[in-house]
Order: sequence, then structure tokens, then C-alpha cells
Amino acid sequence: MEDNINNKDNINNKDNNKKNIIIRVILIIIAIIIYTIIVVRISFNYYSKQLDKAFQNISFNTSSNISEDEKTNSDISISSQENTTPSSTAINLNDIVTKDNKYEITVIGYNFSKRILPPNTSSFYTYYEAKEDGHQYLDIKLNYKNLDGTEITADDIGSIKIKFANKYEYTSFSTIEDSDGDFTYTSITSIAPLTTGKLHYLFDVPDEVANSSDSLIAYITIGNDNYELVLR
Repeated sequence: MEDNINNKDNINNKDNNKKNIIIRVILIIIAIIIYTIIVVRISFNYYSKQLDKAFQNISFNTSSNISEDEKTNSDISISSQENTTPSSTAINLNDIVTKDNKYEITVIGYNFSKRILPPNTSSFYTYYEAKEDGHQYLDIKLNYKNLDGTEITADDIGSIKIKFANKYEYTSFSTIEDSDGDFTYTSITSIAPLTTGKLHYLFDVPDEVANSSDSLIAYITIGNDNYELVLR
């Protein structure tokens, strides 16, 4: 009997020892995992801070070590953006303005009127009349001689805008005289080489623009060229 009891005790002790060993192993594994997590987190935070410092230094050095050439180019770029307004050449009425091998222009006159008539009114003719009360047309007359080797559509010659009292801007539409002295459309009329087209640029403006003594300036664009004409 005593041998049986001793055997059972031995078996129980062995089982308990196994359980204790397994528990210890599990605890050791858990401790290792926790330690690893702590070490990884500390290392991650440390290297993250180091990387942040490194990137900050790189950014600072890049911005502080700009070469003199790069500074000059930057200044040029800013300067060119500030000077985006094209320069204009001042001209007067009846000036003959010539662009070699391209054109010759002359502003031959201007007038205000409720109704703009063509040179020839002896028979059927086309005219332009301001329909709105208190408005009239400003007609700026421009001769364009084509010095290019090919014909040009009159509608492609250029444009004119005016500024009244250094503040109020108005745009125009154009018409052109045909061979009979009547008005016709610039979009369907071509000017052959070494011939002159007689264009009219019309502005629908309030009566105040016509009757005032305040300044009135025309800004003429022909191709890439800009001209400034003081009308008043």
C-alpha cells in the first residue's frame, strides 16, 4: 500500500513539475515579447526623431545654400512677371507708322456720331446707328497697307480699345470700306500685298464720353505691336 501511495505522489509531483515548467516557459515567453515590444518602440521613437532632425537639416541647407546664379535667375523671373504689360509706342494722328516687310498704318481721324455713314451714300449703303438712348459711336479710322508677301484677312489685322478719364475702358468692332465706298465685313475681306485697306473701329459709348473734356486714349494692337494714341 505504501508503495502505491508513493507512486501516486511521485506521479503528482512530476505532473506539478511539468505544469510549473510550462507556466514558467509561458511567463518567460510573455516577458520576452513585452521586452521586445518596449525595445522596438523605444528604438522607433529614437530613430524617428533622428530622421526628423536630418530632414530639417536637409531642408535648411537647401534653402540657405542657393547659388548666386540661382538668385539671379529668381530675380529675373520675378522681374519678368512684374513687367507683363506690353510697352506701347506713342503715335499721333496722321503719323505713318511702318513695320518693315509687314505693314504701314496711319490713323487718319476719328469722330463721334449717333449714326456712322460710309463715304459713299449716293445709293444703297450700310450704316451703323447706336440704338440705346444716351449712346453714340466713336469711329476711329485707320489705313492699313499690307507690306507682307501674302494677303491678310482684315479681321486679323488687330484691335483697338479706348480708355476714358484714365479709368473706363471700351472695346471695338471693325468694319472696312469696299471698292465702292460702302461698309463691308472685315471677316470676309482680304487685303492683298501692297494694297491699302480703310478700316473703321467703332465703339458704342455713352454721350458723356463724347461730350466730356476728360482724357481719351486709344490703345492700338497690330499683331504683336502696341501703339498709344492720345485722342483728347
